[in-house]
Amino acid sequence: MTIGLLAGWLTVALMAGGCSKPAMKDPRLQSPRVEVFKAKAVASNSRTFTGIVEARVQSDLGFRVAGKILERSVDVGQRVQKGQSLMRLDPEDLRLSAAAQQANVEAARAKYTQAKADETRSGMLVKSGVISPREYDQDRAALDTAKGQLDAAEAQARVSNNSSEYAILLADADGVIVRTLSEPGQVVAAGQTVIQLAHDGPREALINLPEGVRPDLGAIASARLYGQDQMYQASLRQLSDAADPASRTFEARYVLEGEAASAPLGSTVTIT
Repeated sequence: MTIGLLAGWLTVALMAGGCSKPAMKDPRLQSPRVEVFKAKAVASNSRTFTGIVEARVQSDLGFRVAGKILERSVDVGQRVQKGQSLMRLDPEDLRLSAAAQQANVEAARAKYTQAKADETRSGMLVKSGVISPREYDQDRAALDTAKGQLDAAEAQARVSNNSSEYAILLADADGVIVRTLSEPGQVVAAGQTVIQLAHDGPREALINLPEGVRPDLGAIASARLYGQDQMYQASLRQLSDAADPASRTFEARYVLEGEAASAPLGSTVTIT
């Protein structure tokens, strides 16, 4: 009897335990949940400008004397060495000019000789009282004027005699011919630009920046050559203080680094 009651109570207890709520797990033992979000692109304040590759130094070359071009020895894109002949003037015109200057020297010398003789004669006459000191002073002044004119004529003749050397236009540095502005047969003035020469050395990106965009000198930017994905470093070397009257933009020059530093002249480049 007693054993039966105990068995009954045990069965009831087990059934009651089976109907109870499951025990709560310790949250510290559970794996943390991680939520993943897709990042949205943030608008960039950077701007891109397009320009061209230029040499840092470019010479505008011209003859030191006027004359008619007889020969052009180079073409656009041709590499040249310092001292190489680029163009030559017709020497006949220079020879005639030298002859004319020499004739001026002879005329000035004759005038000086006459003025000197007059001054010597006046000096003797003024001592004997035949003429007044004022008349002597006039002859002395005429001698000084004639001497100055002779000196000027001789100096001009020396320049004209050296013009045969000036008839040959030489490259002032190693580089590349980027433009020819005159052709054989054309008459040019002294100092007129006839050839543009880009010197060897660092390449720069020439960019025109709009108003309101004025980075600091030395500012770092990214440069990309046309048709390439590779980006190169560039630093701002020069920024114009005056805007172009027509475009209202400011000329900026960025020094190119890496392979971009040897990019062909005139290549398209973008600066960001």
